[in-house]
This record gives sequence, C-alpha cells and structure tokens, in this order.
Amino acid sequence: MHSVLLALLASTGVALIASSSATVLWMKPHQLMRWLPWLQAVAAGLLLGDALLHMLPEATAHGLKASGAGPLLATGVLIFLVSEGIVRAFGQAGTAPFARMDLLGDVLHHIADGVVIGAAFTVGDALGMLVAMAIAGHELPREVGHAAVLISGGQSPRRAVAWSMATGALVPAGAMAVVPLGHDPATVAGMLAVVAGATLYLVCGDLLPALWARLEQGRRYAPMLGVLAGLGFMWLATLLPIH
Repeated sequence: MHSVLLALLASTGVALIASSSATVLWMKPHQLMRWLPWLQAVAAGLLLGDALLHMLPEATAHGLKASGAGPLLATGVLIFLVSEGIVRAFGQAGTAPFARMDLLGDVLHHIADGVVIGAAFTVGDALGMLVAMAIAGHELPREVGHAAVLISGGQSPRRAVAWSMATGALVPAGAMAVVPLGHDPATVAGMLAVVAGATLYLVCGDLLPALWARLEQGRRYAPMLGVLAGLGFMWLATLLPIH
C-alpha cells in the first residue's frame, strides 16, 4: 500500500503540470497569434523527441527487441491512421482534424506516462520517484505546446487549457492500473512502442503539414527552428541524472 500511495501522489503531481498550459491565457490575443506557429513547431519537436528519445529507449529497457519494434511502431501508425479517418468523417465542426488528433495523442501519451510511473514503482519507490521527476521535466513545455496546437486548430484558449488539464488526469489512472497488480515488462514495452508509433504519425502526418499550410511567407523557418528546439530540449533531458 505504501508504494501505491507514493505512485498515486507522484503521478498526480505529473498530472497537475497540465495546468502549465494556462500560460496561453496570460498572452494578449495578438501576442498569442504571433507565437502560435512557434509553439506548435516546438510541440512537434518535443513529441518527436518524446517518441524517439524517451518512449523507444524506455521500451528497450523493458526488454523490447529491435525485431519487435517495427511491427509495434507500425501498429501505432495504423491505429492513428484509422482514427484520423473516423475523426475526419464524424469530427466536430469548427475544429481542425490535426487538433482532434493531437487531443487523442495526448490521451494515449498520458496513459503511457502513468503506466511507466506505475511500473517504476513496482520495482522500487526511489526509482518511481526518479522516473516521475524525469517525466515531469518534459511535461512542462509539452503542455504549453499542446494547448497551442488546440488553439491553432480552432479551440478557444480556455477550452484548450481545460482539455489539457482533463487529459492530464489519465496519468494517475495509468499508474493505478499497473501498481496494484505488478507489471509485465513486455506489456509496458509494447504499449510504449505503439504510442511512439502513434506519436510519429501525429507529428509527421498531422501537426507539421498543418503548420506548413497555415504559415505566412515570412515565418517559413518556424517549423525547422521550432522542431530543432523541441528535439534539443528532449535530448538534453535524457542527459539529466534523473532521467
């Protein structure tokens, strides 16, 4: 029970970081519109780094072999490809498909974060706290970027923040699904690889094409610089002792 309580507290702390998305509410409308392309590009870079520098290494640490990574990545891509077809057919009017897909990606991402935190606590309390701190470190900028993507897709700033905070609640849900029962490393590894594939599809199939299409001529360098900044942050995060 001690580990369960610590895992719940740590994962809830990570979930509360979703409130950092409220930063967009402090910006004046003209400032927000000026910064949206940059925030969206940085979000894409953070997601790429999360998939390639966090999720996949974490999956291999749980025993995933290279021969099994490809099919699982492809599964994640196919899940989001089918999901996008459904979203485009039955999605809410007034909200761009890439924003709805980003919201779905955020749901999966937070569940995966919770599973990783919960799995770490089944190994030991110290490891669980370190893993939760590492995840919290990259959630801060990612949540602001996520809100920016939703706003770019037609959501109001307040609704975008509300969605970010609602999906954050899935972190402790994922942790609590794992800790009381123990965890199967193969299951955790497989889930991480599938979510990594879905994340790659989200970035390359939705976020970046939508960003290119909406950019003004004078801001064509925003995707390149923003993605590099996001990737660079995630790479630096992997060098921290807590990671």
